[in-house]
Amino acid sequence: MDFLNLTARDGATVKICHQGAHVCSWIPASGSEQLFLSKQSEFNEGVAIRGGIPVIFPQFAGMGTLPKHGFARTAPWKLLQHGHTEDGAAQAIFGLKENIARLTIWPYVFNAELAISVHDNSLQLALTVQNTGDTNFSFTAALHTYLAVDDIHQASLRGLQGRRYRDSLSGQNNCLESAELLRIDGETDRIYADVPDQLCLLQKHQHLHINTTGFSDAVVWNPGPQSEVKLADMEPDGDQRMLCVEAAAIMRPILLAPGESWTGSQSLMATQI
Repeated sequence: MDFLNLTARDGATVKICHQGAHVCSWIPASGSEQLFLSKQSEFNEGVAIRGGIPVIFPQFAGMGTLPKHGFARTAPWKLLQHGHTEDGAAQAIFGLKENIARLTIWPYVFNAELAISVHDNSLQLALTVQNTGDTNFSFTAALHTYLAVDDIHQASLRGLQGRRYRDSLSGQNNCLESAELLRIDGETDRIYADVPDQLCLLQKHQHLHINTTGFSDAVVWNPGPQSEVKLADMEPDGDQRMLCVEAAAIMRPILLAPGESWTGSQSLMATQI
């Protein structure tokens, strides 16, 4: 597998796999690894990587006729540019377009770019999709971010109180989140709709601020101990050390007319306590 290692001038680092333009590691300038990556990930061509930040496009989960989570996360992306900005941030842009194989399962012409930037204690990702064909198309998308936690039972997520969600485990829609601080106790799989653009993952040693634009939804996922053992590429007790908080556009698919484009971004910033 081919990887790109970026280092900002202040020492912040990010590691990106060319397959999927998949961010596998992010270490802030003053801090430790912020992303969970299973030690049992296969890192084989065409196989999804368990952890990091998979790019989900043009279909979320099994909500359509495509393979689960679409084709972007297992496709080879092209590195378009990389380097440093004037303020010392390290950045890279990867691109993905249609090809014959993709057109056979999703018959639309598109141009997708993922811009990645790391600096100080922040990581920024922006996914842009442009309709370069002559027919309308719609899609769902997500940045399937696996956040590292020391202990899932000691972590909590702030910002979802009062929001409606779909419980993907029970199939129940229009559930109401009542908790000010969402805590994970067992398997959790929820799609929150119309979320605020600021969430925060709280741990004893740090706060991780999650800011989004363009993505109206958020997915919160943890397999729990019973489903975790069914995932061949999840390391033992991996569910205790991760929480997926995903910037997503699912409930209202994005519709693009010919020539139109859409951008969704996610910014992560770690603050030590």
